Formats: sequence, C-alpha cells, structure tokens
Amino acid sequence: MIVIAGALSGAAVRGVTAVGVGERAAAAKAEVQVVGVVADDAAGDRLLAGLAGQRVGHAAVLREPPRDLETADLDLALRYLPDIKVIVTVGVAPTIVRVASDHAEWLGARLVVVETPERRGEAPVVGEPPQIEEIAEGAIVLEAPASDPDGTFAGFVGALAARLDAGATPADAWAATTHDLAVDPL
Repeated sequence: MIVIAGALSGAAVRGVTAVGVGERAAAAKAEVQVVGVVADDAAGDRLLAGLAGQRVGHAAVLREPPRDLETADLDLALRYLPDIKVIVTVGVAPTIVRVASDHAEWLGARLVVVETPERRGEAPVVGEPPQIEEIAEGAIVLEAPASDPDGTFAGFVGALAARLDAGATPADAWAATTHDLAVDPL
C-alpha cells in the first residue's frame, strides 16, 4: 500500500498535490490511501467522492476546518493503516517529513518526499537540492515544479511510487519510470 500525505484541498494548493499523486498511483493499479484534512462540507464530500471514484482510499482523512496536517495526525494514520510499503509526502512541513521518515524506517517502507516551492518559501534554485535533513537512508527527494497543469509531474511520482510498492528497488523504479515516461536525464 502507498500512503500519500499532504494538503488535499484549499486555495493554497497549487502545482503538484497529494490528490494528484494519489490518483496517478491508483491509475497504475496500486492500493493508495491519502492522509490529510478536508472540510466537513459539500466541497469536502465532493473531493472524497472523487477520490473514491479514482480508487483512492481516504480512511485516514480528518473532516474538520481546513488546516495543515500535523505530526500527530500522520503518526496516528501510519499506525492505523496496514501493509504500508511506500510513504509519499507532498509539500509538507519538515516535521511531517520527519514523522514519515521515522515510520518508513520502522516499517521498512520506501519514502518519497516531494518538496514544493510554496513549502520552501522561495523559488527553486536549479541544481540545488531540497533542504530536508535527517530523513531515512535511501529516501527519494524530488523538487516539484511551481505548476503541474496537466499532472505530468504528479504522474511521474505516482508511477514511481507504484513501482516501489510492487517491490522494485529505488534504482530500478527510477530507471523504469524515467524510461517509460520518456523523462530526460538532468
């Protein structure tokens, strides 16, 4: 199972989203659960119904006024969800990444961290790696583009996560995903 944590709705969500990555991973036939916070209103109902229609589970979604995901939220979700093989964080605070990393190490799961320019608070600098410290060895850290209007980057992350979930090594998953999606090397 792939667990994807991040913002699920709200005006601040631009570019790559946890929802977009989850939908793409589910389209690759992976079992997916998202973790986040969704308003307990009609818009939240529509979002969750849309996720269910795309085969994306939401058993660990909190229904309350929109806010950032907190460490206790993710910690509880990762303790609750069974058979986690891959954890993906999308545009979350470093404290959330740390919780995901700790669980990935304990579970023997793969960790994929998607940093977004909004979370870093600055425009990305080409060639400069994201500034996340103390994460699980072997974690894959990706810097998302400022926008992803057609979901290309989300599709890449979803396909990569699905291959990791199927048991591919990070190197093999990366090679197969870049090859199949015709991604140019940097």
